[in-house]
Amino acid sequence: MTQQHSQTSHGAEIVSLWQHQAKRDISALSEMRSYWESLRGGRLVPLRSEIDPREITGALEYGFILERLQPGAIRFRLAGMHLNDLMGMEVRGMPLRSFISPSSRARFSAMLERVFTQPEIHEYIMISEDTNGSLLRARLLILPLKSDGGKVDRAIGCFTTEGVVGLAPRRFRVQETRVTSLINGEQTREVSPEEQHVKDTPLASGFGETQQPFTAQAGCPEGGPHLRLVVSDTPQD
Repeated sequence: MTQQHSQTSHGAEIVSLWQHQAKRDISALSEMRSYWESLRGGRLVPLRSEIDPREITGALEYGFILERLQPGAIRFRLAGMHLNDLMGMEVRGMPLRSFISPSSRARFSAMLERVFTQPEIHEYIMISEDTNGSLLRARLLILPLKSDGGKVDRAIGCFTTEGVVGLAPRRFRVQETRVTSLINGEQTREVSPEEQHVKDTPLASGFGETQQPFTAQAGCPEGGPHLRLVVSDTPQD
């Protein structure tokens, strides 16, 4: 009976630690965004020089600062230890897209440019599978900053994961992108084409009805209309 109690206590301890880590990771995202908003005040974007690491100690392990050297070249200037663990090496100087799987990289890079050019707040929901099939879920938050010259060519952010890191490097497939415009406050959520394709894949034979082919209708271009899933989160008046 003593042995059974010991095993139960140990299992409860593991669950407690896991829940604690998940809560800590979520709070790191909240802490980073709240700090950025406090610096921003009524302005469009805060300055990089205003960042004080002592004000975001709970997010430093997951935090990073990016620099946009030129279109398509966005690299880490600073990065927390968690990012190094995910890549299995020091990531300072590496492009952010190094964390993204090849299948998602082109679309991710195009979206990322908008953080600086629009500017926008981006949050990505991602997933990674290692060679052993171990799943690792992630959230990536990117918040634009101005350099001292007044150009939006810096960004601060947070990269948290849920699960065991396992074998590095871990590369992530983007499942969903959430965007907030800093010009008009509009919020949109977009599912990546890959994930939408997975959701729309017909059931295997024997488990669903026969899929009828779609044919173009009058007023539609050949092959039918092309849809892009965009969900507006802007509150209605």
